[in-house]
Amino acid sequence: MKVVGNGFLARHLSMAFGDRFPDVTAIAVGVSSTVNGTVEEFDREAAAVYEVLRDCRETGRTALYFSTASAGMYGAPDSPGTEDGPVFPQTIYGRHKLAIEAAIEVSGVDWLVLRLSHLVGDWQPPHQLLPFLVSMVKSGEVTVFRNSHRDLVDVRHSVEVIDTLLTNNVRRTIVNMASGVPEPIERIVRGIEARLGVETNWKVVDRPSDTTVVSTEKMRQLVPAVAMLHENAPDVSHGAIALERIVITPAAHIVLEVLLNNPDGDAPIAFEHGAQADHENVNYQQREKPRMDADRRESTPYQPRETTGLSLVL
Repeated sequence: MKVVGNGFLARHLSMAFGDRFPDVTAIAVGVSSTVNGTVEEFDREAAAVYEVLRDCRETGRTALYFSTASAGMYGAPDSPGTEDGPVFPQTIYGRHKLAIEAAIEVSGVDWLVLRLSHLVGDWQPPHQLLPFLVSMVKSGEVTVFRNSHRDLVDVRHSVEVIDTLLTNNVRRTIVNMASGVPEPIERIVRGIEARLGVETNWKVVDRPSDTTVVSTEKMRQLVPAVAMLHENAPDVSHGAIALERIVITPAAHIVLEVLLNNPDGDAPIAFEHGAQADHENVNYQQREKPRMDADRRESTPYQPRETTGLSLVL
């Protein structure tokens, strides 16, 4: 896979796929902030997409683009949260992503668009949700917007879904990649406080509810193991990170327990990263086959266990 970009998602894609899917170009240079994106950043992303589309048209490659399943895309009261619409983007960011999607669809190349919810994982920029909330909790004061919700997904689970979609030659379609279970922001903050062992001063700001429910039906049909994961591990919520699975160390490292190649219900595997850690330890290829295989249906229901202290630093 050719990966355009070097940020949070780009690094996971490069490590996960390497030379696999040599006919796919993943465009991972998008605007990283859904709120504070500038005109220059939007222009830069559009230019990168257009360049990739021209190259794909000349070489016969497939363009893989990452759009958004956030409230910016699906936040309108009459939006059903499905890939086939209708959608009425509520923000400049959402309108920009929808416009890029439209350009890709009429480009004449093979393509796959994934609308992502809020990914979390290693190498995540500090301005994004969980790292930002951790920094606020550590400061002793948190501004909490009442009625806000966020749909969280482990970036490694998203990689497994991408693997299955590309392996099964899913092309020329849009797929939501989300848990479908938006978490109240209050619960996320309380979970961070509990795991840091601190209490913070909350400045609560009332606002209208922004619960955005994203349909995962299409993803579950295309990747049956996602539905299996929900059935066998309800605490994981279709592959999302449930707050019971997040532990924050005193250094504010966030520990994510996930099932990785673990069909027998043994203790979950985690990875450890830090300033001095060897990032090559995050080796997606070390597994014989992707965890999300549709034929893995006899796994023991997962029971949450105490973490071993290994951490993914966000």
